[in-house]
Amino acid sequence: MGLLARKVAEKVPTWISRFLLPEIRNIVKKEVSNQIAILDTKIEERTKALDTKIEERTKALEVEISALRNEMNARFDSIEKRLPLIERIALIEARIEKLEKHVGIH
Repeated sequence: MGLLARKVAEKVPTWISRFLLPEIRNIVKKEVSNQIAILDTKIEERTKALDTKIEERTKALEVEISALRNEMNARFDSIEKRLPLIERIALIEARIEKLEKHVGIH
């Protein structure tokens, strides 16, 4: 190899690093940025989808809880309405028992 060829061969790495490496770095940065943007978009889409599912399930649970609350209230109301009747039956039973003892039936 001649002296000129050797000098050119020595200069090539310097030329590559001076001109090509910055361009390669820019290309790599752009590609990485694009990939990050795509990933961010996918993460954002998934997050929105999860938020929507959570919101739907929360609403469904609220409806279910409301229905259960209404059912409990209806049952309590029914029991409250029966309490006076139960008390009256208990008093009548006690009177009948007294009468039975007084008359000697029991």
